[in-house]
Amino acid sequence: MTDIGYRFLGTTGLRVSRLCLGAATMGSRWGARWTMSQADADSLVGTALDNGINFFDTANVYNGGESEQWLGKAIRRARAREAVVVATKFGYLTDPRNANSGGCSRNAMFGAVERSLRRLGTDWIDLYYLHLWDGVTPPEETLAAAADLVAGGKIRYFGISNVPGWYLARCQALAQWQGLPPVAAVQMNYNLLERGVEHEICPLLDRGPALVGWGPLANGLLAGHYRVDRAARVIRGRGRLTESFTTGDLDPFDETVPRVLDCLREVARELGSSAAQVALAWLLHRPRLTSVALGVSSPAQLRENLASLDLTLPREALSRLDLASRRPLPYPHTFLAPGYQRLVHPQGPPAPAAQPPATAEETGPDPDPDPDAAPAPG
Repeated sequence: MTDIGYRFLGTTGLRVSRLCLGAATMGSRWGARWTMSQADADSLVGTALDNGINFFDTANVYNGGESEQWLGKAIRRARAREAVVVATKFGYLTDPRNANSGGCSRNAMFGAVERSLRRLGTDWIDLYYLHLWDGVTPPEETLAAAADLVAGGKIRYFGISNVPGWYLARCQALAQWQGLPPVAAVQMNYNLLERGVEHEICPLLDRGPALVGWGPLANGLLAGHYRVDRAARVIRGRGRLTESFTTGDLDPFDETVPRVLDCLREVARELGSSAAQVALAWLLHRPRLTSVALGVSSPAQLRENLASLDLTLPREALSRLDLASRRPLPYPHTFLAPGYQRLVHPQGPPAPAAQPPATAEETGPDPDPDPDAAPAPG
């Protein structure tokens, strides 16, 4: 059996598997490519448990609430509640007739957690994520409500998802200086085609929250399920991108896509693996990533993804994938790249403390390729 491996969830003492089973497809309400039966959900959870996965992810809006219900039933039938870490989320509007059924206010959180507990059929939630910020509620209110939920035994750890770096930084500062619960995990879209998390979120993770990635295969695009014709703006293939709704903000016709897909196919062919396994293995090699949330629809698909844990990518293959997925650094990160930093440190910019070696993406394009030429001040 594949060694699943466990890591601490940030600075907590909670151990989670490197692969997390996402439960968005558990339920009957979302239509093509996003549903399965309760029996299939039971089988999928059983396969995950048999392979050492102890981390399960859902949300109160997935499949209209059925995801929480079916995941909870599957875990109870397996008699595994004490052995697993269940994460769910709140934030989206769940009842159009109730204007306060969404958001991250104290009122919304308290109502949402009670409903999630009932659907999951459990007395506590191990990790409770803010699914997205409502743009209004101050983080102080949300963290104070989380503190009360922790004290009341409703949740054990608090996390955030889909937020900008400044929001995470503010939460970290509030937790430190006001004695509020620290953010245990931040869940973000992360894959070869979406690496924005590396600019603002990753630098905030040292001695802080865990990073959990969602959307690792970009709705199947990185699994090789589709052929993309950028000129005609046509996607060919059967799956979520052509038959159903998708998640994330990925533009499948972006100029980076064919470059990444070609590189994935080449590396997969050289290693005798699938494109999906290579894409997952690349993520698992990222130094700051704790766990990857998988969205699968069958035990067979889960077993294929599990094989990525046994795939060691050679340094040369990692470099090729890094380069293929590289995008220009956004401002103001260009001022942190080596060209500008040489204007501050004449002997070269010092390496950040306790940081892994920088990839091409992290260093970015050198704005000063001529060492004797200085860029114009910004």
